[in-house]
Amino acid sequence: MKNKLKLLIKDGLRKKINTKTFKIINLILLIAIPLVINIDSVIEMFGGDFNDPVTIYVIDESGKYYDNFKEVYRKTTSVMGSKDVEIKNSEKDYETLKSEMMEEKSNDIILTIKDETKTADLTSFEYVDSITVQLLTNALNQVKSAIALDESDIDINTLANINAPMEISRTYLSDELDENYELMSYLSNLLIPMFIMPFFFLLLMITQMIGAEINEEKTSKSMEIIITSVSPRIHFVSKMITANVYGILQSILFILYLGVGLFTRTLITGNGLVESFGENVSGLLTTFVESGMLTDILKSIPWVIILLLLSFIAYSLLAGILASMTTSAEDYQQLQTPLMFLIMIGYFVAIMASTYEKSIFIIILSCIPFLSCIISPVLLLLGQIGIIEVLIAIGLLLVIIFILLKYGLRIYKVGILNYSGDKLWKKIFTSMKTKEQ
Repeated sequence: MKNKLKLLIKDGLRKKINTKTFKIINLILLIAIPLVINIDSVIEMFGGDFNDPVTIYVIDESGKYYDNFKEVYRKTTSVMGSKDVEIKNSEKDYETLKSEMMEEKSNDIILTIKDETKTADLTSFEYVDSITVQLLTNALNQVKSAIALDESDIDINTLANINAPMEISRTYLSDELDENYELMSYLSNLLIPMFIMPFFFLLLMITQMIGAEINEEKTSKSMEIIITSVSPRIHFVSKMITANVYGILQSILFILYLGVGLFTRTLITGNGLVESFGENVSGLLTTFVESGMLTDILKSIPWVIILLLLSFIAYSLLAGILASMTTSAEDYQQLQTPLMFLIMIGYFVAIMASTYEKSIFIIILSCIPFLSCIISPVLLLLGQIGIIEVLIAIGLLLVIIFILLKYGLRIYKVGILNYSGDKLWKKIFTSMKTKEQ
């Protein structure tokens, strides 16, 4: 019996892995994922070197703007992480600079500040991006306000007091609040989509794969030949294991492709992916590690992995049971709709979890089988539930798996050889009444 199970699993995996579709898709992923991670370097490779510094030649007719403008713009670009921009006080007149730029087709900029009209003129050979224009505008407005203040009789301290923003300090009276909750909420907005989306598509892939294989075998009548050699139980288990192993294998390959992309980015830019987002994100992650929250999350990872694996088994069992009662791919698509709804409900609830903090309704949903695999890890990351709730979700999943194995196998035994056109749900309930042989 074990040899037959291994044979079916090996044969099923061999059929999937040796297909041209699998090889082509993974080749595309191997190329596409590193390209996406290094998209900025790819753009520079095909569209020019965007890291070349841009020189802004300032023609200050008043002689009052240049020094302050250079300082304000430097501070702004350092915070924004903008590309290298060099500010120079031009010693040449406008016409000379203009001729040189046209001759060299330079990407430099001429900024002429007119004293009489209190306006500025921006000259460039090509379009200047809107962010640079906005930064220049803000810097000029700040300098203009400072000069106007110096030339007026308004007291500097009085004006500063008027323009100063209202500072709000927050005091929390509850002793039960987690001091790291805001940090965790911010991180969750970054990390939750990274977890939910791959898991969401992986569930869809596994359920569709099981349904497609069973329908193909029934449509080609090869199911009758297979069942004469192996029992329905072995056939059922082999389909479930094959789909899950294939899904896990594809996930591992996807992670390897991400690793290749990050490694190539490190080689090309000298910085990792985190450093590329700037000091704010890297500092946030440093605070996250130092706060001790990472240690707590690592302790709960084994339980989360168990929950995810059991959820894969539960979804696989349900998909196999439903597929066995169908006679075509169209019928299975109808029965797959409830599975889609379950996954979508878990997806949207997980996204809203940070908005509805510690909602009893969401916490209850996090323990319900078929939903817990998506919601529980998110709530655990946010600190809204603990290991106890995850253990409850695991316990309920085990109960559901037991029920699916006990009654679902009856449906599967009858369904895989049932080609009648009766209503699907009628066939399901009739099969459940069949006694175990």
